[in-house]
Amino acid sequence: MARANCGPRKKPRLRTELSDDDAACLEEAVASFGLPKAEVVRRLIRASVQAGPALSAGNMEAVVALAAEVRQVGRTLAQMLRMMRQGRGAELAAAEQVWSELHGAIAAIDDELTEITVTHGARLRGVARLSAAEAAEMEGAAT
Repeated sequence: MARANCGPRKKPRLRTELSDDDAACLEEAVASFGLPKAEVVRRLIRASVQAGPALSAGNMEAVVALAAEVRQVGRTLAQMLRMMRQGRGAELAAAEQVWSELHGAIAAIDDELTEITVTHGARLRGVARLSAAEAAEMEGAAT
C-alpha cells in the first residue's frame, strides 16, 4: 500500500538488510538491554562517533608491531619448511621446541589483538549506555 503524499518526511529513515547472524545479535542486544531495536541501533550509531575509531594511535602502533612479529613468525616457518624440503630439517625433538615457541608467539599476538578489540567494544558499549550492568539496573527499575 502506498503512503499518502502528506509532504516530506520529517525524520530521516534507514532501512537495511541483516544477515541471520547480525539479526540474532540485534535480538540478543534487545533482550539484554530491554530496549527497542531502533533505540539499540541509534545508541550504537551515536556511540561509534563519540567513542572514535576502533584503533587509537597507540593501538595502531601496537598493530603495526604485531604485524612485524607475524611477518617474523612467517619467515621462520618458511625457513623451516625450506630446510625440511631440502632434507636438512632438524630432528623432531629440536623442531618441537621451535614450533612451541612459534605457537607461544602467535598466542601472545592473538591475546594482544583480543585485548585491543575488547577494550574498544567495552568503550563503545559504555558510550552507548549499553553495558550489562546498566541493563540489569534498567531491568530492576522496571520491576
